[in-house]
Amino acid sequence: MGPSSNRRAPYGRGGERTPGVVSPYDRNRSYRSSSLQGRPAGSSVRPAPRPTAQQLYPERVRNRKRNRLIRRIGLCVLAVLLVAVCATGGYALWYSNALDGALSMGSEQDASVDSVLVRPETGKPFYVLLLGSDSREGSGTSKNPDMQGDNQRSDVMILARVDAGKKQVTLVSVPRDTPYTLDGGSVVKINEVYNIEGAAGSIKAVSKLTGVPISHYAEVHFSEFQEIVDKLGGITVDVPIEVSYKDALTGDKVTIKPGVQALNGQQAQIFARARHEYGENQEAKRQSNIRTVLMAIVEKVLEKPLAELPGTVLDLAESVGTDMNTSDILSLALDFSGGSGEMTVYSCTGPSNGDFMEQHNGLWFCYENPEGWANLMAAVDAGEDPGELDVESTAIIPASSDASV
Repeated sequence: MGPSSNRRAPYGRGGERTPGVVSPYDRNRSYRSSSLQGRPAGSSVRPAPRPTAQQLYPERVRNRKRNRLIRRIGLCVLAVLLVAVCATGGYALWYSNALDGALSMGSEQDASVDSVLVRPETGKPFYVLLLGSDSREGSGTSKNPDMQGDNQRSDVMILARVDAGKKQVTLVSVPRDTPYTLDGGSVVKINEVYNIEGAAGSIKAVSKLTGVPISHYAEVHFSEFQEIVDKLGGITVDVPIEVSYKDALTGDKVTIKPGVQALNGQQAQIFARARHEYGENQEAKRQSNIRTVLMAIVEKVLEKPLAELPGTVLDLAESVGTDMNTSDILSLALDFSGGSGEMTVYSCTGPSNGDFMEQHNGLWFCYENPEGWANLMAAVDAGEDPGELDVESTAIIPASSDASV
């Protein structure tokens, strides 16, 4: 199977799209007249309704929405700084410093991350690693007690290619069960690298896996992810199927019904984590849900009144760590919000097929698939839509496995 793409997956349950609702499974729908033959004179049959722009040109309508969304992001960033500047110069300086302080990961980790990041060329596309760390569950493969229990793993890894010149962003989800060989020769799941070598190790691992340099990094902790959603008053998403999951912290079983749902922080976190409810390609669908939640958070922030934006942005920044400062973020927002042309967003999941493997103590790992990753990243690096690629058929299946791709 090819990589999962938000642009090509079907809507859940076939209902009409509700304005302002983010769905992980979106497909172009063509309009067909219900009357293919001419009606006789005097017929009581009512003519088919006039098609809407959404029915006739779904791709064009979605592109306009993306363009409006990214312009609103840029305008919101500008508005936040404008409010600060108009108040007093001192407040503007305080706000900028406070925001930079909130976004900082701490001097020691900042230095470690900076040492492995590659400065982007001026005017050229660059890559950003978006990482969600999870300290609520122990490691699934490590025998070392220091790597189990409440230690952290990077449960969400998204590599974003940012091309400001073409107003294009491509999001590539890295499956957490992807095998990665450490410098010492041992093989672990790539999401364990964070626990073993920290954020800098995760950056090196994803860069080695994908073959591209990484210029920026941002991290959010799962323990704070729930707080982010609750601070925003919840988010609205289109849930494709019923999800039931036991909360790792409270022990409560939470069930989320399919359809358009308003989710609180706990529900949003469970929706983003669940994968066993899906029959096939579980990891790709989970990664698609994660991207859906992230877009829903962005849209909820943009709904905030202008006067509330400075406080909202500063509040949310407390839950995010990044090497980027306020100046970097403002510059990027200006690049995307200015000029003409529409925003293009591609998204997919890297090779994710796998099996339970004897050489890994019977644990589930993705298959080794260097050719699949190389083909995928060649398309991404060229600015192409990776959604049509077959990246699974090149997987290296161990002889002991009877599974087929």
